[in-house]
Amino acid sequence: MRHTRPLFILFVLFYGLQIKAQVALPEPIAGTAITKQYITQNLIYPASDLEQGNSGKVVIGFHVDAQGDASQYVVKSSFSDAATPIALHLVKTILWKPALISGLPSDYDFAYEVDFHAKSYKRYWKRRERLVAPLTLDADTSYKIYEYKQLEEVAKPYFADGSNMGQYIVNNMQFPAEAKEREIQGTVRLSFVVETDGSVSNIVILNSVGGGCDNEAVRLLQETVWIPAEKNGKYVRSNNMQDITFSIGNRNFQDGNSY
Repeated sequence: MRHTRPLFILFVLFYGLQIKAQVALPEPIAGTAITKQYITQNLIYPASDLEQGNSGKVVIGFHVDAQGDASQYVVKSSFSDAATPIALHLVKTILWKPALISGLPSDYDFAYEVDFHAKSYKRYWKRRERLVAPLTLDADTSYKIYEYKQLEEVAKPYFADGSNMGQYIVNNMQFPAEAKEREIQGTVRLSFVVETDGSVSNIVILNSVGGGCDNEAVRLLQETVWIPAEKNGKYVRSNNMQDITFSIGNRNFQDGNSY
């Protein structure tokens, strides 16, 4: 009997680890890295906190059902009252893959942390300019996402210099070194959501090319700003797709140009 209790404890620990190993947590459909970059690019730091150098986290809890739909948002903790609605809005725009328990999509209570770091924020925007599209309508606040056929006006990319998407891609593409070396070319297809403020969220790679082309296509799309889609006289969220083609053509790999 003296050996029974230690064996029982070991059994419980092993069984607990086995159960834990069978749970895959919810994750953003765009992946962790792309979602983090989206948060970084679209986080608006409260002016009072930024001036005082206040930094911290806002933790938002919510429920993700077996279909990946999130609901029941609640603020679990926050370093600043002014930062709370900013973080809550950003988290509500994220789309999710459901948790997997023993390989099956399942309901799960989850939490997401939004970091506010004053020094990092200042450094980031010191090197960049925040482009804002000229918006004239109120935004729909339901967070509903519309498909192309449901819209009165579809989302359109906005460029302050009057250029179009094709020109933007040609002028800003940095052809990946790996793709050059391995002579990789092709079309990366991306799905994404245009938010009511014109930002791009939830980027998903539908057709992969590899060789660094996928990452470059995501970067190009992340740095665009859009005039949002319209429905019932308001700006609404909408699903969109974009093809970005990487073509080597007859150019010389050694000439230093972007392709």
